[in-house]
Amino acid sequence: MARQLELRHPWPVRLWHWVTASAIGVLLVTGLLLFDIHPRLYWGDDGHEGMPAFFSISAPNLDGPVLQTDLQVGSYHFDMTGRLGLAVDTGFGGKDFLVFAPPADWDFGATRGWHFMCAWILVLGAIAYSLYLLVSGRLRRVLWPARTELTFASLGRELSQHLRLRRARGEAARRYNLLQKLSYLSVILALIPLLIVSGVTMSNSVTAAFPDLLALFGGRQSARSIHFIAAMLLLAFIAVHVFQVFVAGFFNRMRSMITGRFAVEREESL
Repeated sequence: MARQLELRHPWPVRLWHWVTASAIGVLLVTGLLLFDIHPRLYWGDDGHEGMPAFFSISAPNLDGPVLQTDLQVGSYHFDMTGRLGLAVDTGFGGKDFLVFAPPADWDFGATRGWHFMCAWILVLGAIAYSLYLLVSGRLRRVLWPARTELTFASLGRELSQHLRLRRARGEAARRYNLLQKLSYLSVILALIPLLIVSGVTMSNSVTAAFPDLLALFGGRQSARSIHFIAAMLLLAFIAVHVFQVFVAGFFNRMRSMITGRFAVEREESL
């Protein structure tokens, strides 16, 4: 087998990938730090301690000898004692419950500031990349599945290849496979827009100008819950994506996303 270097990712794709990856990394870290303060998810417009939540991590007694942590998902409860949760002194004679210990120099205002700044980077990057996909034709040419690919046989074949951790070679390595196309389109066209819109719905200034956003999500707390769930789905996508990068060839994939050059294995002619 011979290897041939080909241009796989033009510079706008590489720039958007790394800027967006950096922004999402900061957004996930800061978002989890903000969620750590009140690890509960509600539905509707109101949500506070004492109200029913459909997801929560809590401890009924912060002053006991052992902090008993309860994970609630719907009507199910799971004992997470010793695995999640800690009680921290508020400095005013009381204690607060946190899921995990924040950094020593953690500051709520600075964390929100970083979160909002990277959110705007994500928004601007998504707009610019969407325009690039449409104007350049890359959406239709590279990402959009062909009609012949949208069959159960094609989907089954791709699932089989992925489950057996088979690396694409030859002509198949030159294009995205069906699962890649569907997952990338889901993230670009659905998950990131959902994160952005649900995020701005939590802003009082935005909803004052666009009150229909609250009706769209069914309330500010519903928007917060959807925002958190979408973030966890994005985190799951990232984990699978990184794993697949190692399966498909880490150095080759990283080189293609840094320099644009991708090595394709091809049969040598006799």
